[in-house]
Amino acid sequence: MKNPKRYLVTSALPYANGPLHLGHIAGAYLPADIYVRYLKLKGEDVAFICGSDEHGVPITLRARKEGVSPQDIVDKYHEMIKNSFAELGIAFDIYHRTSDPLHHETASAFFKEMNEKGEFIEKEEEQFFDEQEQQFLADRYIIGTCPKCGFENAYGDQCEKCGTSLSPKELINPKSTLSGNPPILKTTKHWYLDLEKYQHEWLEKWIDSHKSDWKANVYGQCKSWLNSGLQPRAVTRDLDWGVPVPLPNSEGKVLYVWFDAPIGYISATKAWAKENGKNWKDYWQSDDSRLIHFIGKDNIVFHCLIFPAMLKAHGDYILPDNVPANEFLNLEGEKLSTSRNWAVWIHEYLKRQRFYMEGFPDPQ
Repeated sequence: MKNPKRYLVTSALPYANGPLHLGHIAGAYLPADIYVRYLKLKGEDVAFICGSDEHGVPITLRARKEGVSPQDIVDKYHEMIKNSFAELGIAFDIYHRTSDPLHHETASAFFKEMNEKGEFIEKEEEQFFDEQEQQFLADRYIIGTCPKCGFENAYGDQCEKCGTSLSPKELINPKSTLSGNPPILKTTKHWYLDLEKYQHEWLEKWIDSHKSDWKANVYGQCKSWLNSGLQPRAVTRDLDWGVPVPLPNSEGKVLYVWFDAPIGYISATKAWAKENGKNWKDYWQSDDSRLIHFIGKDNIVFHCLIFPAMLKAHGDYILPDNVPANEFLNLEGEKLSTSRNWAVWIHEYLKRQRFYMEGFPDPQ
């Protein structure tokens, strides 16, 4: 797009299960902030969107660890993250949150629209179940040995050592993070997005159209997934924390966080537009708008394959024009990670900076 009328720039929604670390800033926030400042200096119409991702298993794991409710966790870390961004001078036009009622409403409506169009496959499937805890295990409640690199603490959705996306059944010697016991397989019903259909209908051609203008690491990872063949992917989970599935007879099921989180960009834009006398549809549903996602390496598949498939299947939205993604920032050879407590924490960095600038000794 040569001369867009407006820009919608998003940064990946950070999980509100811990503070920000240096890898977050280097990967998805500082580059976006620089780009947005450049556009605004040129006089462009820009909306810079972000917010806390407050659903999903990392939140429930943190709550369980600290002995509090998931809402307590997201309230705590949403404010910490928001304040860190402000102190760093990262100037979002809005910093929203997915626990907000507007987001629940938006995500529910998005799901129902797709469901009414017949875009989901409804089926029963065996999933891991913890007999001791009497609970189905979402992907991050399962750890095991990665079949690709041999890392012994890979999650059921991704190995943080080699970056490979996984399914729980691919793990070697899986065990529940709740009880520590090996899980059993038990049947449950869920709704699936038929990514295989989209791949053959249009997704592969669309990715190929960006071979020359997307970063090599982004295009290459997309092609790797496409060459392996996309499979239907569940959009719901058995969990008690998240956006409830808005259908009859679906108690105890929520929208899978990878489905609901990117819709957070839309709900945040709605909130910003309402506060600023704008029409949110101009940014999401107009062909003369340019959508750009700034993300980290681990979010490439979701922002370049899955979310575009959701937008296209819904039918009313534009697709991303570019998805600049950065590689992982490592510390002593290991990827920075909130869940593994391996990071240079931004709130601690800022505290030290204040002490240094004010002439005080290093706080211990």
